[in-house]
Amino acid sequence: MSTDPYTALGAFLTAYEAQRLATVLQAGGTTGQALKEVHAARRGEAKRLLLAAELGPEHRDGSVAILRAIAGARSVRTVISPVWTMPGVEATTGRLTSEAQRIIDDARMSIVCSSFNFTPHSGMWTALKSAAVRPGLSVTVYLDAHAGSPAAVAAHLPKATVLRTLTPPGGHHPLVSHAKFIIVDRVITLLTSANFSYSAENTNIELGLLVHDINLAASIEALMRSKHGVLYEQVT
Repeated sequence: MSTDPYTALGAFLTAYEAQRLATVLQAGGTTGQALKEVHAARRGEAKRLLLAAELGPEHRDGSVAILRAIAGARSVRTVISPVWTMPGVEATTGRLTSEAQRIIDDARMSIVCSSFNFTPHSGMWTALKSAAVRPGLSVTVYLDAHAGSPAAVAAHLPKATVLRTLTPPGGHHPLVSHAKFIIVDRVITLLTSANFSYSAENTNIELGLLVHDINLAASIEALMRSKHGVLYEQVT
């Protein structure tokens, strides 16, 4: 990490964290109150970096300005890139398996994903297992109740929150969940036609879009959370 305190702080904080810190400080809060906006696992390092940069109530206006600048710099404008699965070396503009692995490995706060099917042969099987045990990182998985085995996924990912489609009142079968996406740190969204399976990630012809847009990521996450107990139930 850089020895310059401002560079180090800017590299560590996410856009969301910097914005929340600035908001609390601008409202007259203390450093301790502001740090409550940072996940507990990251709070100690955030405090150390704020102190090193001499940011806090003692220099409130300047601190707010610097934190807002960090938030702005960390907020990526909307960028959309295609991500393909094709057999062999046919895909030349980006490969689904490597891109999914990359954004999951880079995750620092949260991973929210959804798939129709999720099999042990998928690269996501190992990637999410490793991610779910990283300190301060939350993992949420939405699955179709009948495709694959949500119970097996929940057993494989005991540190994650795994949800499956439920049967609506008066219905005879669970709802079908065909949405396929990965959202990382409330910023990056990978929307894809591919399931979490070996063939979908390696040999099928599949197309996805990798989107850097905070509003899109936040809206998808918020909508999915609002369907807990309505369209989805947690697998225990």
